Amino acid sequence: MLKRTILMLCIVSMVIGVLAPLAWAELDYDELYRETERKWTHTERSRGGTFSVSALYWSEEVAQAWVAKYGAENLLSADEQIAYHRDFIQRERLHRYLVFDVTIRKVGTGAPLLPVQFGNNTYLEDDRGRRLYPAEWPYDFDERIHDQASGKVYFSRFDEDGEPFIGPDTKSITLRFFRLSIDPRHVSEEVRLTWNDPYLPPEYDQPGWRPVLEEEIIRLEERVIRLQTERDRLEEVMRSIEREIEEVGRTIREMKEQL
Repeated sequence: MLKRTILMLCIVSMVIGVLAPLAWAELDYDELYRETERKWTHTERSRGGTFSVSALYWSEEVAQAWVAKYGAENLLSADEQIAYHRDFIQRERLHRYLVFDVTIRKVGTGAPLLPVQFGNNTYLEDDRGRRLYPAEWPYDFDERIHDQASGKVYFSRFDEDGEPFIGPDTKSITLRFFRLSIDPRHVSEEVRLTWNDPYLPPEYDQPGWRPVLEEEIIRLEERVIRLQTERDRLEEVMRSIEREIEEVGRTIREMKEQL
């Protein structure tokens, strides 16, 4: 009985040894990437139905699925795939930024969309209410959109204290878009795209892949950009207040002349 059991275990092991590589070889990495892409892509239409926003969050899972797809298509060895993964992360700057592939679409007929100060009216918010404003976005998002405009929007992966914006305790992140239309009927409409449980342990969070000094320089440069953007916004507010003061003063003078 014991000998028969041992023999059966040996046969099962041999079958598994033959079938496992075949199952691995038949895995459709292209479909795996498409499924992962769909999982991390969200789309929402504005309340008035005049425009929609779609965004793919380049999470660690999406990056890994892409690398696996590329590796299978190009017959990369395990070592070559690891090297390509590292290069891809650095080339796409996923170790520095939270990256979103965004598409803004105008729906139906009517006037084109014209986002108002996209960098000031778009931000990423976590479940605790912390906000990040974009460090980079496509020029097309500051122009008239007659049909659609697409491109990558970058947010710093780290907050002002140098801590990761997304961590193990992050329950959700929401990408919020305001003032994508200047039409008075739709200017106040907002689109929110929310990803629940966005944290995945990053494979690239290694000293050799993320030089500390370089990251600190980048963080400070991004802070300068944010401060400059805030300065420009406040200057515009001051100009608006000065115009209103001048207008009210002119009205007062005209009323005094009528006395």
